[in-house]
Amino acid sequence: MNLQQLDHLLALAETGSFSRASEKVHLTQPALSRSIQMLEQELGMQLVDRIGKRNELTPFGAMVLARAKRISTEAHELKRAAALLSEGQAGSVRLGLGAAPGALFSSPLLIHMLRNHPKVGLQLHGGGPELQLAALRSRNLDAVVLTYRAVAPREDLHIEVLPTMRSGFVCRCDHPLLKQGSGKPVRFEELAQHPVISTMVSDDVARILVERYGSDASPQRWLHVSSEDIGTLIEAVRNTDAVFLGVLAATRALQHSGELAELKVEPAAGISAQFAFVTLDGRTEAPALRLVREFCVGLAQAGADQPAA
Repeated sequence: MNLQQLDHLLALAETGSFSRASEKVHLTQPALSRSIQMLEQELGMQLVDRIGKRNELTPFGAMVLARAKRISTEAHELKRAAALLSEGQAGSVRLGLGAAPGALFSSPLLIHMLRNHPKVGLQLHGGGPELQLAALRSRNLDAVVLTYRAVAPREDLHIEVLPTMRSGFVCRCDHPLLKQGSGKPVRFEELAQHPVISTMVSDDVARILVERYGSDASPQRWLHVSSEDIGTLIEAVRNTDAVFLGVLAATRALQHSGELAELKVEPAAGISAQFAFVTLDGRTEAPALRLVREFCVGLAQAGADQPAA
């Protein structure tokens, strides 16, 4: 018995066809058939029922398949670990980012890696949570960063919850609300007289807003524009009287430059966002991936610690 035979069985189980499996493993169909037969002879029991054009695993074949998956995964991870150790701090990272994490993490991460780790190849991929997790499980991605509530706990996932990032309302520094209030907190009713824009507001955030400010604070009543492109929303806030509701870390640079400012609302909204750094459980971690994770944790921590304006 060898790893190739187990991989051949995995391919056959996945495709359900000797012809498609042979294409998948780059063998002729007779060669693949001989490989499965030799495995059956060594184990002393039939693995596959050949019923006309259909091929189904026997009960014993299903048991062998489950163990073959574990053995194959461990063998490939052993090779991967050796390759990663030889790479040192180089190598590459394929990181999936959900819409909101992408807007927050992608630009700072790119700048950080180019400045401090230029030898590391970084590939950033977008998409919805289901698509991202499927790519992670198929090993087309090394890790994904998603909104925490979008990730259901599963045995094959290692979910690291990032520090909670503070959210709030932001407008341009010469906004009428800032001028009329002279630095004093504004009421939500005053704020809602101006266009309010945001990413898609979750049910949790909507509930908190209604609890704080009453039924008029339901997003259906005040949300003028919603988009997952936070950069576009912030650009609109810079050039109009619109007020942005979202993670404050996304506006930190423009707050420091004096273009934008956080609105103090009375009572304080007390809302936040939380993201998760997700990898496959048991998969060997590349040194380069560790650098990416540490940066994401640090950026989230900075967003959590950002003081109120």
